[in-house]
Amino acid sequence: MEQTCSRKSWEEAGLTDDFIFSKTFLDPKITLELLRRIFPTMTIKGIKILNSQQEIKTTHDAKSSRFDIYVKDYDNRHYDLEIQVENNHNLPQRARFYQSSLATAAYTKVKNYIKANKSFVIFFCCFDPFGLGEQRYDVKRIIENYPNYTYQDHEKSVFFDITSHRKTVGPKLQNVLDLIANRKLDEEDDFIIKLKKRISFVKQNQEWRREYMLRTLYEMDIENKLKEGLKQGHEEGLKQGHEEGLKQGIEQGREEGIEEGIEQGLVKERLSLITDLIKSGQIKEQVENFLINIRQIDPAEAAKDYQEALDKKIRGSLALS
Repeated sequence: MEQTCSRKSWEEAGLTDDFIFSKTFLDPKITLELLRRIFPTMTIKGIKILNSQQEIKTTHDAKSSRFDIYVKDYDNRHYDLEIQVENNHNLPQRARFYQSSLATAAYTKVKNYIKANKSFVIFFCCFDPFGLGEQRYDVKRIIENYPNYTYQDHEKSVFFDITSHRKTVGPKLQNVLDLIANRKLDEEDDFIIKLKKRISFVKQNQEWRREYMLRTLYEMDIENKLKEGLKQGHEEGLKQGHEEGLKQGIEQGREEGIEEGIEQGLVKERLSLITDLIKSGQIKEQVENFLINIRQIDPAEAAKDYQEALDKKIRGSLALS
């Protein structure tokens, strides 16, 4: 992995950070030009940003999808653009999961399956996703033994290795990949200039900077809570284990400990964060908007947490008086 892809502070963060990436491409004109460079043979008249860093859940018990950038064009084709820093060796499965989420939107408003909208999942990776040495990988389903037959399920996934120096994607798209990878550009076209200005605008937005800092702290807290949950689960598992079923007891205790530890830790951390926001002068509406939009908490739960933190702060003030 190149150094440019590592986690950085707000001042140093670039397009390889998913938060900066998502805020930068909230501009539909910027994203439209990017898509046109990725798919130069397609006619893309215009697009609409559907969401950014927003969770989508198809059923109450399903795993949620968090798209970095989710858009559709005027022909109702859907696109999911993702920045991927770490290689967790699960990109094919992730692409399948994102495609299934896009398929929900493709099928809900049509009666005939053949009219399903086309969908594209696009990954910009800080590594070679398949280890085959290519700069770009276009993936579609095929029928075995008939590779030339066009299997028209209207799904396509595209993967870029932004660390590659092969320059096989064409100069316009290469400029974009070089900018994402923080490399020196061979030439700066008008779009690259606009893209740099957009990044500068994002970095100067104080509200987004604050969201970024809170989000970073939140991710660190999650990691710590996971470690605490694992430790607690191990201890409880040892207590529950009997000679005839020690292994089963440890596993059960670990799972329960992780869940309980994470839940308790997150609630405590969330109330502490809300208290800090109240102390900083944030009004009820601002705090609840942060909980709902950044922390992805249900509005009713956000209102409940706010009131609980407020009551706790009041009780603390009375105790000191």
